[in-house]
Amino acid sequence: MNIKVLKGFFKKEIIALLRSPILVVAILVMPVVQMVVLSGAITFQADNLKLAVQYNPNDVLMTQIYEHAIGTGLFVAIDAKNKDLVEMLQNDDADVVIVAPDGGLTRAVMRNNSELQILIDSVNILKAHSIESYLRGIITQTLLNAQGLEYGRPINFDVRVLFNPQMNTKFFMVPSMVAILVFLALLILISVSITKEKETGTIENLIGAPISKYDIILGKVLPYVVVSFVVMVAIVVVGMLVFGVPFVGSQIMFLMSFLAFCVPACGIGVWLATFTDTQQQAMLGLIIVAFLSLMLSGAIISVENMPVVLRWISYINPLSHYSFLVRNIMLKGPDWVYFFRHAAMMIGVGGLIWIWAIRRFKTVL
Repeated sequence: MNIKVLKGFFKKEIIALLRSPILVVAILVMPVVQMVVLSGAITFQADNLKLAVQYNPNDVLMTQIYEHAIGTGLFVAIDAKNKDLVEMLQNDDADVVIVAPDGGLTRAVMRNNSELQILIDSVNILKAHSIESYLRGIITQTLLNAQGLEYGRPINFDVRVLFNPQMNTKFFMVPSMVAILVFLALLILISVSITKEKETGTIENLIGAPISKYDIILGKVLPYVVVSFVVMVAIVVVGMLVFGVPFVGSQIMFLMSFLAFCVPACGIGVWLATFTDTQQQAMLGLIIVAFLSLMLSGAIISVENMPVVLRWISYINPLSHYSFLVRNIMLKGPDWVYFFRHAAMMIGVGGLIWIWAIRRFKTVL
């Protein structure tokens, strides 16, 4: 072993690293950023749960339960007046709905014949288990503390777990993997393809050819949109056949969700390619962008559990909206209002990304 040779290689590699600002940022700066961001994002405590309650305002006991639940900070109030309860759960307007018995819960408890109906969205089983546990404790404690009621007066809970009654984790993970793998396929194929042209020098020939930059971009993007569509269909079919994941929503809505997501995802791929000159740099950039997008998407970790700042970032993250759409279309069958709400956000953010990417494509490539 020649020490001088090793020192020479060591010096050469360190100098090569420092000469590339992109590699310096990717290797030395971004791990710290990821640690700070993800430490705040990754939490398995369910909170900020959307609670809707249908009851008569004169029902004292039900009012106390509702106020106690909101007061814990675990739930946020959602107006359920004159709304379809199941539809609220289908469209993610609520995570749980409590329905008081006819005549009010206070009257039913005094007659020792009370039953409280609780409807829970169980697509995310961690959240569903937490909701039921929280509410049982809150309701029981409220009942024991209520003035004028006998200690130990029981309430029967009619808990109905919707959309995933078996509490099967695969029902949550398969739709999430559809969104994640489609995103990765688009990002990797597009950014690496453009960067490869730059690395080999053939991009100069394309730019010098009698074609517009839009032809170049579309020529690099459209084939991989088709490939990603095939990937998506394959994952969905395998998920349904192997894991028994249902598909209860509209197939047309599912396809339109994919097309809407392609707008920002392809834009990110092109934008990322304008910052990289080699495939090695492209892969490092992909790891950073894909990892942060995934962790802040709600595909694995619930967005509601994140701090406010990270929650706002997730709301403009296209992968968040696509993962919500895929999961809800497959398991719930939401309405078109829900679709347009998320699709509009994806297309809007995607439009801004494309403007930036096209400007950089013109000046950098």
